[in-house]
Amino acid sequence: MNRAIMMIIILIIYVIYAAFKHREVWKKLSAKQIMGVLLTFIIIMGIGSMVLYYFSRFLMDIIQNDIVSIAMQFLSALFIVIFGVIIFNIYVSRITNGILPIKRPSK
Repeated sequence: MNRAIMMIIILIIYVIYAAFKHREVWKKLSAKQIMGVLLTFIIIMGIGSMVLYYFSRFLMDIIQNDIVSIAMQFLSALFIVIFGVIIFNIYVSRITNGILPIKRPSK
């Protein structure tokens, strides 16, 4: 199985798991809000994937050392994921009027 296909399958399974885990929250949202959240998720994932793909190819071209190249790719992936999550949470909070993202209970 191709690595990309396996990652997509894992992502789909996780999204389904998260949807069932938080179904009470989803019931509070209108259909328009749910579609907005899903569309925002798809757009953020697409942009992040494109940036990561092209940036990692760019790094492999300019950095000849494999260890340094892999380390830079890892750091760039980490930065892109963190940035994507922050942007996603901002837009989803606006779309759902603060219902999402789900606040974790503090201990």
